Amino acid sequence: MLLLRPRSFSPATLAVAVLIILSLYFFSYRFGPDSSSLRQELADSIQKNLQEIEGNKKPQDAVEVPPLPPTEEEAVIPTPPSSFVPTTLQRIQIPPPSTPTDDIKSTPTPPSYELSPLPSDYHLDPHETSEDKKWCETRYGPTYLETIAKNARPYCTPESTSQFDCMHSVMLGENRLDSTCLAHNIAFDENKFNIDCQLRDWATEPDLKGIPRYNTLPDYWYTTGPRNIITQFVNFGPSGAPAIERNACNDPSTPRDDGYKVLIKREGGINYWHSLMEIFSFYFTIDALQMAINQKTGKPYMSPEDLAKIQVIILDKHDNKNYFELWNFFAVDNPVLTLPEFAAKDTTKKCISNIILPLPGGSNPLWQGDWDPRNCDQSLIVETLRTRVLNHLHVPQSRDLKAPLNLTFIDRKGTRKLRDTADLTDALKKEYPDVNINVVDMAKLSLREQLAIIVQTDVLVGVHGAGHTHGFFLPKQSSVVEILPPDLKHKGFRNLAALRGLRYFSDHGQFAPKEKAPGSGGRDWHEEDIVVEKAAFMKLVDAAVQSVRHRGFLDKDVS
Repeated sequence: MLLLRPRSFSPATLAVAVLIILSLYFFSYRFGPDSSSLRQELADSIQKNLQEIEGNKKPQDAVEVPPLPPTEEEAVIPTPPSSFVPTTLQRIQIPPPSTPTDDIKSTPTPPSYELSPLPSDYHLDPHETSEDKKWCETRYGPTYLETIAKNARPYCTPESTSQFDCMHSVMLGENRLDSTCLAHNIAFDENKFNIDCQLRDWATEPDLKGIPRYNTLPDYWYTTGPRNIITQFVNFGPSGAPAIERNACNDPSTPRDDGYKVLIKREGGINYWHSLMEIFSFYFTIDALQMAINQKTGKPYMSPEDLAKIQVIILDKHDNKNYFELWNFFAVDNPVLTLPEFAAKDTTKKCISNIILPLPGGSNPLWQGDWDPRNCDQSLIVETLRTRVLNHLHVPQSRDLKAPLNLTFIDRKGTRKLRDTADLTDALKKEYPDVNINVVDMAKLSLREQLAIIVQTDVLVGVHGAGHTHGFFLPKQSSVVEILPPDLKHKGFRNLAALRGLRYFSDHGQFAPKEKAPGSGGRDWHEEDIVVEKAAFMKLVDAAVQSVRHRGFLDKDVS
């Protein structure tokens, strides 16, 4: 019986096999699809080539070629276990097919680099050192709110049944302290709010030095502000104790309203500017209460979660509900109520956790410098107020910056009308056929409807009046045209335009002739109609129109 000895592969055979395997592996792994079928095809090819090499084996006395050392490419080829490659070739094993996950893992991650801060020149100092900037920052920047929050003081002894704390603003160059107060644990009884507070000793406690007592807080026009509210609607100290005891408000188990009742006494609710000053002062109050730390609790007086508990109660008897949609900015689900409405509600509880006496409109820093030009050219506070109002009223703000310019003329129908309005606006339409000229009686529109027009306006034109309050809401780089009564030096709307980054243009008109001679007191600019020469009017408006010729994507020469 003939026994066949198994033949072994010569080194030359193995070397050739290695080259074939490497070639097949390289092209399949580098360029071919990753799949199990490819792997099987590759394995079959290897086996076939080995068999062909074995059939062409050289005689045993042939010179053997030593195995080649691994190349650099071979050294980095992955070598997971494989069942179909001879043991002598394991360092050239074929990797398993990749999956998307494998690809992700094998993708090199770009290194992350730490960056040093921007050079300091890029950062605006909110507490800039020049006198002008200090003056502006203490009124129109975060410093205004920070100062109020830092000057919070408790007025009652810790043992008092109620607590009464006030915060005070201090503006550069002003001797007056403007105050806002918050009371805790109050009884509402017989249409009055009762506070049982035993006052601290102003003579001996150093943190009270220079701080006004509750009955010496500043007084404001139209009998507004915390002091007037306390005088008319609050029983304070010993006079408030009986209602607290009668309604068991000193008992923690007594059901109570855990919200924040904001007591508002308005200046009138008619004038747009005056109303916004009051509303914005209320907003400042709530902002400061979220910043100031209550010494008794070590926490802010209000948290963001507390805002939903705010409810405004109108104490005055003015027969209007103008701008109520802005008074309920912080808590839209809690309707603004008049005092009689609040008292008549079945759900009104006798014990109330918190009442707030906000900063009055007359304290608003935007009233400051009305009669002098101010070099204040930016305001984080003003921009925040603008954003709040427009978002709260859901006023669309997107614009087609390729569309023609929009000029809005405020057509006053009551006092301070501009005579010959139709003739003047017709002249504008002829002079600027490429500009949309809109003559608008704002008094006929809701606030939201007015703002929808204003946010699309490039040039706002009108006689001095509350309509220029819309400077708060004009788009950046718009222009404001103000026609003032003779000799009126009011700078409020000029200063507002500067804070907003708007262009401002003004001129003075003359009082319109009257059939009846004025009385001995002269003519009151508040009531008188205004006339302006057409040439002067056209020159004034032209300056404003040309200043916005390059708004957005517009590209029209001035000439």
